[in-house]
Amino acid sequence: MKTLLRVAAVALLVWLLAPEIPRYRAERRIGLATSAFRSLIDRVQEPEATQEILRVGRIALASSADLPGDARPAMIAGSAFLVTGQPERALETYREAFATGERAEIDLNLGRAYMLGRRRESGDAALLRAGWISPEILSTLSPAVRDPLLFRIGRLSAELAAGRLSEPPPLPADERR
Repeated sequence: MKTLLRVAAVALLVWLLAPEIPRYRAERRIGLATSAFRSLIDRVQEPEATQEILRVGRIALASSADLPGDARPAMIAGSAFLVTGQPERALETYREAFATGERAEIDLNLGRAYMLGRRRESGDAALLRAGWISPEILSTLSPAVRDPLLFRIGRLSAELAAGRLSEPPPLPADERR
């Protein structure tokens, strides 16, 4: 009887944990992809590094099925496209991340992709929105880009405090739902 209970307990444990195994594997892949991306980013000008960055992006994106609702796979893949000069593919992939919910990091990277794709108005709107959500995130931008955004955010904050602002800065038209 004890053996039967032990077998039943082990079977129950396996049954409960089995659905989590793909998620743990995907978490590990995302961690490795993030680490690899960081180590390659400074070498993006090297042709072999560019291909490796794109491979890391594909690995990250392949993890998204096992991490539903998680923006990280699309964020890493989008960043791989962004740093390798593919703004339209980056935008498509960042939109996948955005579908999981709005976050300042996603808006910031949408802005970068728009700017790289020479769509300045959309880029400005996305960057402003990112800074509105989290002004600290703008520290990753150059002062020439960051300072005017912080000035605009300051003006908008004053309008909000005065009761003249009814909604946050909008997303770029392409991203509005």
